[in-house]
Amino acid sequence: LANGFSGHGIMHAPAVGRGLAELIVQGRYASIDLDCFGYERIRAGRPYREQGII
Repeated sequence: LANGFSGHGIMHAPAVGRGLAELIVQGRYASIDLDCFGYERIRAGRPYREQGII
């Protein structure tokens, strides 16, 4: 699933689509590192610290 983008989804959709396509076809993220958003991080209880929000 690729959801939860709020109003910025139209800007993020191409990158997320590419990342998901790579994950499906190659079994990994090849050009965009999306590991910090993976399920393993959530399961381990490691929060993602947003860098762009003041």
